[in-house]
Amino acid sequence: MKNYLIAAFLLMIAVSPAWADPEWKASLSVSEEYNDNVKEERHGEEDFVTSVRPGLSYRHEGARTLLETSYRGTWNHYASGSRDQEFNHDAMLHGLLNAWEDFFFLDLRDTYRLVNQDRTRGEAVEEDSTVDQLQQNIFTFSPYITPRFGERGQAKVGYAYSNIWYDEDDRDSKNIHRGFVDGEYELSGQTALLSGYSYTQELWEDETLDRNILYLGGRYAYAENGVVYLKAGPQHTRYRDRDTSSSSLFWDAGLDHDFGAVLLHLNTGVSFEDDPDTGETYERRFGTLRLTKTWSRTTASVYSTLEEYEDRSDEGEDGEEVRRTLLGMSLSHELSERLTASMGLIHDFQDRSDDDTRRWYANVGLKYALSERVGLGCWYRFKDSSSDDEEEEYQVNRVGVQLTMTF
Repeated sequence: MKNYLIAAFLLMIAVSPAWADPEWKASLSVSEEYNDNVKEERHGEEDFVTSVRPGLSYRHEGARTLLETSYRGTWNHYASGSRDQEFNHDAMLHGLLNAWEDFFFLDLRDTYRLVNQDRTRGEAVEEDSTVDQLQQNIFTFSPYITPRFGERGQAKVGYAYSNIWYDEDDRDSKNIHRGFVDGEYELSGQTALLSGYSYTQELWEDETLDRNILYLGGRYAYAENGVVYLKAGPQHTRYRDRDTSSSSLFWDAGLDHDFGAVLLHLNTGVSFEDDPDTGETYERRFGTLRLTKTWSRTTASVYSTLEEYEDRSDEGEDGEEVRRTLLGMSLSHELSERLTASMGLIHDFQDRSDDDTRRWYANVGLKYALSERVGLGCWYRFKDSSSDDEEEEYQVNRVGVQLTMTF
C-alpha cells in the first residue's frame, strides 16, 4: 500500500494543472450475508457476515498525460466471532506521461489486491471467500522510447522495474529488473512483422534468476473486425545460486473477432508467475477462450481456461507440474427497466501429482434500481470442493442482501 500512496502523490503533482475538471465516481455498499461454512472446512461453523464496501475512482486523459485510479475496500464483521474482522483492499493506479514529443514516455502502474496463496489455483474467483487468500502489491515503473524507422517501422525500447510484496511478513518479496526491445514493421495496412528481445533479472532472499527471451512473429487483420497475432521464440532461465537452468519455447498468440452480436476472444501463451506459498517463479503455459453474445436485454458468456504450472528451479525440466482446467458460463437478463437477474456456473479442476481437487461455483442474483443512484441486490452462492485431500472436502452455502449508493 505504501508504493500505491507514494505513486499517487507523485502523479497528482505531475498532472496537477489538469485536476480542474475531475472525473470522480464514488460508491458505498452495505450488505448482510448468512454463511453456513465460514472457514470452508468439512464440518464448518455458520455465521452472519456484515460487510461495508466503499469505492472511489478517478480518470483524467490530457494531451500528454493519462491518470486512472480506482479503490474498493471491504470491511467484514463476523457476528459470532468465527473469524477475525477483516479490512481488505483492491486498489489500482496507472499513470502515463508523454515526456518528450511522442518519443520518451514514463509509465507507472501499481496494483494492490487479494490473490490465492497457491498461485496454481489461478486468479481468485470473484466474490469467493477470502480463506487462503492474501494481499499482493505489484509496483512497476517503466521509462521507454518509441523511435520510428521510416513510415512503416517502429520500436519500443525501455526498462521496467517491478517490486512484488505481500501483507504477511513470512512471504518473500521480489525485485525485478527488465530490459526490452519490441519492433514492428508494417508490410501493408493489414499485415505487420513483429520481433523482440528481453532480459529479466529477479532477486529475492538469497536467489537470483536470469531470463532471456527472443521472439519473431506477425500480426494480420484478416477482416474489418478480426485480427490474429503470433509471437514465438526460445527462452532460457538460469538460477545462479542453485546452478540450474532450463530452456523452453516462448509464445504469445491471440485472435479477436467481432461478429456484431457475438464477440470471440482466443489467447494462448507462456507467462512467469510469482507463487506466494513457495516464493518461487512458476512457468505458466495457458490457453483461454471466451464467447460473448448480446441481445437487446440479455448478455451471455461461455469461457474456458487451460493452465499448466511448472517449477523448474530445482530439477530443470523435471520439476513439479500442476494442471488446471476451468469451464464457466454467465448470464444476465433485464426482467424490466429496474430489475436484472443474473446467474453463473464454474467448474474448476486442479490436477496435482499427489492429489486432485474439483471445485464447483454457482450463483444466482437479482438487482433492483430503487432510484438512479440507489440499488438493492440479493444473491445465493454455492461452492462445492471435492479432493483426494480430506481437508479440501467441504460445501458452502451463502445468502445475502446488499444496498448500494453511487455518488
